[in-house]
Amino acid sequence: MWYLGPGLLDDQLCPVSENWKRLIPAALQEGFKTCAWIALNTNWPAQLQPGRIDEQPEVLTVHKWLMSMSVFAAWLDCRDVTRLCDVSSRDLGLYKSHVLDLTSSTEEKKRLLHAVRVVWGYRDSLPEEHRLPRRRPWGAASTDDLVGVKRNQSPYNETPRIAPATMEALLAWALRMIEHFGPDIRNAAHEARLLLDGQHPATLTARATFGSSSLKHRLAPYVLELVRTGRGLPGTRRRERHGGQLGVDHEHVARMVASSGPKVKRYDGLLLSMAEEYELELENDAYFLGPITGTFQGGHWRDRPIGVREVNQLVRYLTAACFTVICYLSGMRSGEVLQLRRGCLREDEYGGFVLVGRRSKGSDHNPAPDGEETQERPWAVVRAVVPAVQMLESLSDAELLFPPSRQRTTVRSRRKQSKPSGTMNDDVREFMDWVNARFSGPDGPAIPPDPTKDVHAARFRRTLAYFVVRRPGGLAAAQAQYGHVRAKVTLGYAGDADTSWMEDLAVEELEMVSEQVDEDLRALDDGEHVSGPSAQEYRRRVRKAAAVFAGRVVNQVDNAQRLLTSKHPDIHHGLGMTCVWRHETATCREEREAAGLEADGPDEQLCRTTCINLAYTDRDIENKKPECARWEAAAADRLSPKPLRDRAAAKAAPMRAVIVEHEQGRRASGREEPMEVQADGA
Repeated sequence: MWYLGPGLLDDQLCPVSENWKRLIPAALQEGFKTCAWIALNTNWPAQLQPGRIDEQPEVLTVHKWLMSMSVFAAWLDCRDVTRLCDVSSRDLGLYKSHVLDLTSSTEEKKRLLHAVRVVWGYRDSLPEEHRLPRRRPWGAASTDDLVGVKRNQSPYNETPRIAPATMEALLAWALRMIEHFGPDIRNAAHEARLLLDGQHPATLTARATFGSSSLKHRLAPYVLELVRTGRGLPGTRRRERHGGQLGVDHEHVARMVASSGPKVKRYDGLLLSMAEEYELELENDAYFLGPITGTFQGGHWRDRPIGVREVNQLVRYLTAACFTVICYLSGMRSGEVLQLRRGCLREDEYGGFVLVGRRSKGSDHNPAPDGEETQERPWAVVRAVVPAVQMLESLSDAELLFPPSRQRTTVRSRRKQSKPSGTMNDDVREFMDWVNARFSGPDGPAIPPDPTKDVHAARFRRTLAYFVVRRPGGLAAAQAQYGHVRAKVTLGYAGDADTSWMEDLAVEELEMVSEQVDEDLRALDDGEHVSGPSAQEYRRRVRKAAAVFAGRVVNQVDNAQRLLTSKHPDIHHGLGMTCVWRHETATCREEREAAGLEADGPDEQLCRTTCINLAYTDRDIENKKPECARWEAAAADRLSPKPLRDRAAAKAAPMRAVIVEHEQGRRASGREEPMEVQADGA
């Protein structure tokens, strides 16, 4: 038995071991053991991964290889082959036919064939008796070609993004859970621990009050107290083998009357009759933990205290909300988030915040030499992450922010391992289901389901890249919402830049720009009018860029980055305006440079109508008209103070001027004028 758990640097992974007696037939064990040992202790063979020959395969990767190799070994054993050197090219051809005839999935067939190539890839490091034939198994064909599927040439991250409507709602509810509901849940969890330990003020008071009086005489005052406070009789759902019906929660009642559960159970009938006499509802939990202070839509987020049994479930939902915020807004991988420990949140020298952990993927993931601890890796994070980390640290005294359990000691907690990734994904989905069950309205679910597949943490990173590049309204407006995330994660403040994250951003930006160019060109061809000082330059850049993005094949991340650098039209659509960016003439550049900031792109917050980089399309004008109408209505409101009316008029005047100029240009060009939008009362 090989115990490989200590070799797994990622705490969220489940420990793995190799039971060779069950895994590989006895006659072939030496060959496969030798191959596994070499794989665990040497770098990738160039025949398998030419670009990673300076890295070692992860322990979990080798474990998965062995799972697939066991099928190959069993097949060889059935053919009485006892040494790997006795395997011929004809045998490998027969094994390929055997795999292709299996009813397994296409991915499983690919893994089974790849495992054979792994054994072959290490042949130069293996003794002669454990080497497969020198010729590469099944030639140069990829495993995709061997199993008959279309070969995927793209090296991009193909993890599907989470739909914008789903991600926006999930993030909003996660933040609301932390800010508004979280303190009540945390306080209830602390109160529940005191209750179970017998140190709660209510249990201490019960022991001091009731003394040696009979249990029967203690129940009446307890029931009257329930009546006074407006609570029901605590109940619990029996186990299925006991009928699964709702009954009295004897353990909780016992705590409240300084007794024990078995003794209270004898008075079950008396409790139920008293509850009926005072018209007390038999509730499905002991709703005792409170008070409730968090709000939602002008009132408390729940109308009764938190239940003693319910609180652990709510803690899981709160933990899932904290995980969502940290994982999504930091750009960290899920494994990196799950390994975070108490004290990981720190403030850098610039007044920003960093999370200190360790990378879970990449060449720097190998253990440090000379027995040193793995080097720390900081991730710069935005302020919204801070309350999530602080909430997790306040939930318990656990070293890990995401322990496997906060209520009991488990094998994983004894080994100081975090909650597994799969369990956390389940918790995130259960959190979404809970939100939808409690807070959905007539307009639909509070968190719309993702149309592609279930939400899981591996999709957060790709989705963040999409939002940073595109939301809201392109790169210019994204500076206001996600620009800080992009700057911190991409440029690697307080840490090394994450190259895979930058690759995701490059691909997302390339897709966004190509789609934008296509839409802009189609609008121009359909007769869209463009006004403003940069209108002519806008038309020229769109038509020039269309020739680039209409037929270019980009199959490498570097190609995407070079294409963006050399062929990006530098047209940025904002809310009610379009910036045809030129560094020399940008008004926002002057303000940013005066503040000591770099200005390598537009900043919509600093945009001025006097900037000669601006152009206005018909789409921009349609977005600007409602805003102009609102300001004009505010300026005409006689009930509003004069300073506010003057400010509204000052806002409306340049907008109206832009709209009028655009419409006049439309008429001069002979195009049909759309209906004018007037302000109420104007």
